[in-house]
Amino acid sequence: DIMQDPHVAADGFTYEAEALQAWFDGGHDTSPMTNLRLNHLNLIPNLALRSAIRDWLDNSSGS
Repeated sequence: DIMQDPHVAADGFTYEAEALQAWFDGGHDTSPMTNLRLNHLNLIPNLALRSAIRDWLDNSSGS
């Protein structure tokens, strides 16, 4: 599946916001990638990746 709402977590990795929120809601305070404890659970929108995905979708939908 293509990311719809990419966000960066404290580990520096980008995740689908809904999936990472479900991870946190499940009681995790660790990175899904490294399994190390995260310094915080704040998520930052990855606007550059979101824009790149939208551009890619726009350009590939006509082919």
